[in-house]
Amino acid sequence: MSAPVMPAQESLKHRVSALISEKFGLDEAELASGATFDELEIDSLILVELSLILRKDLGIVLEEGELKSSFTLDEAVAVIRAKADRS
Repeated sequence: MSAPVMPAQESLKHRVSALISEKFGLDEAELASGATFDELEIDSLILVELSLILRKDLGIVLEEGELKSSFTLDEAVAVIRAKADRS
């Protein structure tokens, strides 16, 4: 089985934003606004579920707590990209 191909940074950002929007009913424009997940009322359970989706769909394994509620979408994508690049 081949490893999933990691999308480019902007594509990854859009994919993560779309996942959060579709799965959790949040507006993509709000996600792109620079607000933190806390400010958008994205709690730790949503971040855990997002981590599980990323593992299943993209093969990106995030450890518990790597995605923080104090992150903006850009900060979260940077962590996800770094993990993807190491795998």
